[in-house]
Amino acid sequence: MKKQFLAVTSVRKLLFVVDRIRCTSWGVFGFDGDYSFAQFPIIKYFMENPDANPQIKRLSSYSSLSSGAMSQAVDLFVNSGVLERQPAPDSRRSIGVSLSPLGRQKRQATMDYFVQRFKAFEDTIDADKFAKFHEVLCFLFYARSGCEHHIAKRGVELCRVSTDRVAVMPGETKPEDMPAWLLMMHAADAIRYPIMQFHYNSVSGRTTIGKLRTLNYLFAIHGRKNLPMIKDFADRFTLPSAAVTQTLNALYADKMINRIPGEKDRRVTLIGLTDIGERYFRVCTNSFVKYMKAVFDELPQNQTEAFAAVIEEYTKFLAAERLTPPGNPAAARGVSADEIAAMDEIPEDKPVSDADLDFAPAKK
Repeated sequence: MKKQFLAVTSVRKLLFVVDRIRCTSWGVFGFDGDYSFAQFPIIKYFMENPDANPQIKRLSSYSSLSSGAMSQAVDLFVNSGVLERQPAPDSRRSIGVSLSPLGRQKRQATMDYFVQRFKAFEDTIDADKFAKFHEVLCFLFYARSGCEHHIAKRGVELCRVSTDRVAVMPGETKPEDMPAWLLMMHAADAIRYPIMQFHYNSVSGRTTIGKLRTLNYLFAIHGRKNLPMIKDFADRFTLPSAAVTQTLNALYADKMINRIPGEKDRRVTLIGLTDIGERYFRVCTNSFVKYMKAVFDELPQNQTEAFAAVIEEYTKFLAAERLTPPGNPAAARGVSADEIAAMDEIPEDKPVSDADLDFAPAKK
């Protein structure tokens, strides 16, 4: 049980750490206008792979976005001068995208910031533990849940760790050569999004990164007394309120969330899960717990313990910082003691019923 506890709680802390890193990198990368959830996977891809020239299909596969959504996100980057289109190296008839000179400058500024930010902290961690921690992150980079490789009934193959390692394409960086903070971002998304997206196939709406990130936030605070306001989502993700509102409207149309008037101030709108959203939460949580147990069963105990110890140090380090959304220092956000304590709670591993699996709204 100790290994299972470490697996689940450590990955929950990993997701927390990654959200903190991600929010900061928005500001460092220099976004001060309209931006959205969908753009961040592209930033992350080119932070990892500065010399790559991928086609839209590769970016779509990498980020779990549809090709249409990825094309729109790429257009925004091209229009802002961060990316440029060029013939793909494997086919002159195909068009890829690569960093522009401006994009390279922004990437280097981001990398320099994080190297400086983490160097002194990481030097305090035991070298052997840190090496094992990095090995686990590489394992998480390469591992994929069964749902990405098998056409299966809902949840049946989801918790099997695939033996098919994710391919690293020409021009892309191997995980072994990535800094830990960057590899953490990739590993977290590799864990979180495939599970949530797999189950979202039962919902009538289209899956997007924005929906998954928003629902993941609601899952993280599930069961707490106070429901979040729209402002809380904007602060959490350091996104403009308009971008958050658009995503919340889409989730409302999918019948996943409710808008609830505040008890003390009826002018305030709170966001909570509907019955459909609650069932989606139970299914995703069940799959998350089972999958993390399956993943860490593949690793020796000493690696699991080292991973847990190092991610605990990252959590303490980043929890002590206040996040400042770009252009709005007054909205700097800290971390409450309740948020830290909640990460040491293991969600109940209850069997999922047929009723839970049928959480999609009836189609008219």
